[in-house]
Amino acid sequence: MSHHTPGTSTIRAGDRRIAIIDDEKDLLFVYKKALELHGHKVVTFDDSSVALYELKERYKKYSMVLVDIRMPKVNGYQLINEIKCIDPLVKAILMSAYDVSDLEVSDHLNKDVKIDEIMHKPFSLIKLINTVNTLLEKY
Repeated sequence: MSHHTPGTSTIRAGDRRIAIIDDEKDLLFVYKKALELHGHKVVTFDDSSVALYELKERYKKYSMVLVDIRMPKVNGYQLINEIKCIDPLVKAILMSAYDVSDLEVSDHLNKDVKIDEIMHKPFSLIKLINTVNTLLEKY
């Protein structure tokens, strides 16, 4: 029995899913555990093409994506462009271990695509949790 009423735009905090896409499995594990300890439902992907398929097929289940920029197959910019095309309201955080300028980001994203945050690795788990919570409160 579903507790979600079709046609409603509000999502209860417990129903939100966060997708984290990064080719570094160790980081995925740490990020997932930290966010789950704070009550979030998290799905991780270490293969960006698998993530893209899942997010295209089941985009209504996700309220946020955290995406590493540099990955094999489908890079983070391509992923965000595709996801935002399907669901412009999904919150999007780009993650990178490299110095990324606003100009680089805007050059690689479609004109109408906006991200909510860029997080530079390494970042603390407290920063991750606070950023996710702040963005989801604005949902």
